[in-house]
Amino acid sequence: MKHLLKLVLFTATLTITGCAQQAPTEPQNFLTNDGNVNILWQNTNDYTDIEATIGVQSKFEQYLFTQLTQELGKLANKHLTEGQQLDLTVTNVDLAGDVQPTFGASVDDIRVVTDLYPPKLDFEYTLSQNGKVIASGTEKLRNMSYLSDLQPLNNDTFRYEQKLLIEWFKKTIKPLL
Repeated sequence: MKHLLKLVLFTATLTITGCAQQAPTEPQNFLTNDGNVNILWQNTNDYTDIEATIGVQSKFEQYLFTQLTQELGKLANKHLTEGQQLDLTVTNVDLAGDVQPTFGASVDDIRVVTDLYPPKLDFEYTLSQNGKVIASGTEKLRNMSYLSDLQPLNNDTFRYEQKLLIEWFKKTIKPLL
């Protein structure tokens, strides 16, 4: 009993002082699709910034991934023909802005959107026709002047990231179709 008490106290001390090793987090992967568009969100724990400002982080991530997939799918599915498939493997996301604490003014943090924190998306893509690769590549999308661009008035939560994907599709994929 005496040894058990010492072990419990030792473990508690290590945990409190931060000396205990935490188990490594497993890589998180999510697959979303919309018609002929599939997106694998790979190793999301390593993404630069997909921090939620309100609610549960996992629900925020699911919402983010679904919204971006649907927005790209809305455009891509108008142009992709029968048998064509667009696959993306996203390796990094850095949402526009930066999350700042509210220091007690609210229970939730806020995302401050400034020129210092532009939206960024890194991914690999493959465009195929009936299983045969038409085009593939790696992209590192950035929009350093995203706040200076003319923007339609809307309340889309991820409008800057959506714009990156839409402009990429129009410039890179649409000419191939």
